[in-house]
Amino acid sequence: MAVLELSEKSKSVQLMFDKIAPRYDFLNRLLSGRQDVRWRRHMIKKIPVVMDSKGLHLDVACGTGDVMIELLKSRPDFIRTVGVDISEGMMNAGQVRAEFLALAQKRPETRVEFLLGSAEDVPFSTAMANAVTISFGLRNVDNRSRALNEFFRVLKPKGRLYVLEFFKSDKSWMASAFDFYFKNVLPRIGGLVSDRSAYDYLPRSVSSMPSSSEFKSVLESSGFRVVEEVKWLFGATRLFVAEKP
Repeated sequence: MAVLELSEKSKSVQLMFDKIAPRYDFLNRLLSGRQDVRWRRHMIKKIPVVMDSKGLHLDVACGTGDVMIELLKSRPDFIRTVGVDISEGMMNAGQVRAEFLALAQKRPETRVEFLLGSAEDVPFSTAMANAVTISFGLRNVDNRSRALNEFFRVLKPKGRLYVLEFFKSDKSWMASAFDFYFKNVLPRIGGLVSDRSAYDYLPRSVSSMPSSSEFKSVLESSGFRVVEEVKWLFGATRLFVAEKP
């Protein structure tokens, strides 16, 4: 694999995810009450059908391949899915899952790839992807505007970007409840099963996200047309759907 040129923040994130990779999926399901699975499935259902049944999907900050796995289960119109991440530990776990699923579903034509790369410098050709997804990974990106420009570049015309992420809730009481959970409950549970410092990092990463209106402006500045925004938990979790003209 290629050697990445990463900022100090990205190097810290890379090391953190390499460390927690073995317990990452288990903790995600536990700490979200499996809501993360529901949200990802909802996102995948919104991806338009590729009429020639030769869809190409790119998942950025793919981790252990949650979105890729779910797409393989439910979208036969996509025959190639590529995951990009800065953590080899996470992708190694994802590769095992993806290969097992492809064999179980008897879809040898389906191509699954994991590439070492960052959101700010996607190792992917221009205008190749029918859909680009990034779920709960944008908050870890150092230069988000540059990343969005990269997503725009790799998408085909009329291709769509799907950003699933934590944002500030529309309701102040919900925002306070989430703040308490992220800062007090989540790190303790995460520390019992995995690395405490990684789950101390989560509330800091969420607080760095812009407001919904600010994020829409950033998407539009990158050339996208925002076509939909879906909210869960009073906006604490949001899905943005944006199209490349």
